[in-house]
This record gives sequence, C-alpha cells and structure tokens, in this order.
Amino acid sequence: MTSLIILKQQHTESTYASEFAYLWSVCQAQVRQVFDSVETIIYADNTSATIKPGQADYVLLLGRENIQFTAASLRHMKDAIDQGAKIVVPQRLVDFPSAKDTPIYTLRDYENIEAKILSEGDRSHISSRSLLPISLIAGSVYDLHLSKIPVSEIFSKPDLLEITLITRAGVYHQFIDYYGQVRDDILPYLPQQAHHVLEVGCGRGLTGRFIQNRLGCRVTGVELNPVVAQEAEQHLWRVIVGDIQTVPLEQNTYDAAVATELFEHLVEPELFLEKMRRVLKPGGRIILSVPNIGHYAIVEDLIAGRWDYIPIGLLCYTHVRFFTGATIEAWLTRLGFATYQIIPQLTELPERFLTLPASFEVDVENLRAKGFYVIIDNA
Repeated sequence: MTSLIILKQQHTESTYASEFAYLWSVCQAQVRQVFDSVETIIYADNTSATIKPGQADYVLLLGRENIQFTAASLRHMKDAIDQGAKIVVPQRLVDFPSAKDTPIYTLRDYENIEAKILSEGDRSHISSRSLLPISLIAGSVYDLHLSKIPVSEIFSKPDLLEITLITRAGVYHQFIDYYGQVRDDILPYLPQQAHHVLEVGCGRGLTGRFIQNRLGCRVTGVELNPVVAQEAEQHLWRVIVGDIQTVPLEQNTYDAAVATELFEHLVEPELFLEKMRRVLKPGGRIILSVPNIGHYAIVEDLIAGRWDYIPIGLLCYTHVRFFTGATIEAWLTRLGFATYQIIPQLTELPERFLTLPASFEVDVENLRAKGFYVIIDNA
C-alpha cells in the first residue's frame, strides 16, 4: 500500500476563484488514481505545516501556481522513484519540441500530446534545480534533506537542493495568469475619443492600464475577486469590487464598456447587456470577446464522446452559457440591438474538416472561430 502526502502552497487569490477550486479537485482526483493513501497539507503564509519523518512513502510538492497534471504523468514520476530516483520533476508541456506547434484547446488535446511525449520519450533538455511548481519526492529523501527545513523556506527557495538529486519524468501544464492578461487586441474596436471606459472583469487592471495609456482616458474596473481587485486599484482610475450583475453603476456615464471572456459566465447575460445599455452614454459602445462553442476542437471532442471542463478556455468550468456566432446574433436581435458587428477570431482548421462528406452542412468559418469580437453601438 503506497502512501502520499501532498504539501500544497495556497494562493490567496485562488480561494476566490471557482475555476481553480475545480482545478485543485481535478488534481486530487488524478493523485488518487495512482496512490492508495493520500493526505493533504495546505500551507499558507503565517501558518505551520510539517511532515513527520516516516509519515509517507512519497511527498508531492505543489507550489502556488495553477497547474494541471494527469495520472499518466504521475505514474511515470512514481515509477522513476521506484527505480531509484530521489526527486522527480516533470517538464512543462510547452517546453517539448513536439508540443510547441500543436494547438491545445481541450483536455483531450492535452492528453493526446502528453501520451505522444510519454511514449516517445521526447526531451526538452531544460535543466533546473527548482522543486516547483511540482515535484514528487521519495519519503526517505524528504526525511533526509527537507524535513528539518522550514516549509516556508522550501516554498520561497525551491532551488535549495543539488541538481544531482533531480530526475526528469512526466509533464504538466501551467495555466496563464488568469487575471493578468493584456487584451491589446480590443484596442481597434474602442472609440478613440473615449474619455471614460468601463472594464468589467478587470482582473489585475493591466488591460485597463493599457487602455488608459493609449487613449489618455479614465478606466473604471469592476472585479469580483477582492484580492485581485486590490492590485487593479494601483493601475486604474477606480475599481468597484463585486458582481457586475448586482453592483450599482452610474447611468449615462461611460463612452465604452469592455468585457472579455465574461459574457458566457453570466446566468442572465441579457440583463448584463441591458445594464450596459443604461450606463453608456448615447453613442457609446459595448465591446465583448465571447468564446465559440462551435470551434472544431469542441466538435471533435463531442464526436469522441467528450465534454471536459477545464479551468480556463473554451470549456471553462464556470461557463454557464454557450454561443456560436448565430446564437449571439439571435440574442442581439431579440434584445433590440440594431447596430452591431460579430467578428470571428479565426484559427487554423485541420485538413480533415475540409473533406467532410457533402451530406454534412458545414460552416467552415464557424469551425475556425475560437471566439468572436462582438461590437455593439448604443443608439
């Protein structure tokens, strides 16, 4: 019977994100497929966390980064330790040559490229002494080298051990900074003479700061995550903390309202559009970026009997509404918006989709679109 202790560093902002609570539950489920007995110790700042000598056969060290791994890679890591390795650190998927040019939109995409890497023994040749964001450590090695070191130091100085102790096996995926993207792609759709812009779901405020700097305007952000909102306050003219569906906003105030990858998270997105219509000045503009559920990667997953939620992406765990271009147009028409554009965000389309039988009604542009810019002018 194999026993494992997961020593996980808690990220404060992730405690307010349902997406990453879901990711953590997925990771724990993968671990339980490989080890018979699993215990978890959560480490947060100013809290004590210790592992007693001899407490477990293996220790899985996880940093504060939001990563995903599968049972397949964990088994490769465990096998390496069982064959004499002391500490096993997997590589980021994107560091493998075979993965650099392979688009990954779904969990099935990830599993397919991971299986190829594990079967072929592909190597990225990137060396590092760091135990983070993930490493599997033999229990005896943890007892000998790490048990007397404060856990705070293990997480703050993850390269404190010699590289000779580290073996490479398995892969993992590290997600982008969910709150820290700069969406400069929306700039062409913003009114260039805008004086006051509302950004809904402003995250750390980096997109809003970009808009302020480029247009010389004020940006008011709305952010649900209170920890992240504190960062946004350093960059934006004003930040409102709360749910856009319930927070009060001044009417007839903004020249533009921006919401990227937010519309699909709302239970009643039509009420959101009505609210934006009220807070905009006459002639103002709503700029949305909305993922497309009709993208070829989703269609292919459905044919394979798959629909897997992931923390970020086309099938994000907190999406509650799903759209194609036709769906978006139907909603706008129903709500009485007369002036709008729906602009596809196109990706490459695999050749196999161009040779489908004529009996299928195929919308090639919709299959290529990973999402849409939705530009709505407020009459």
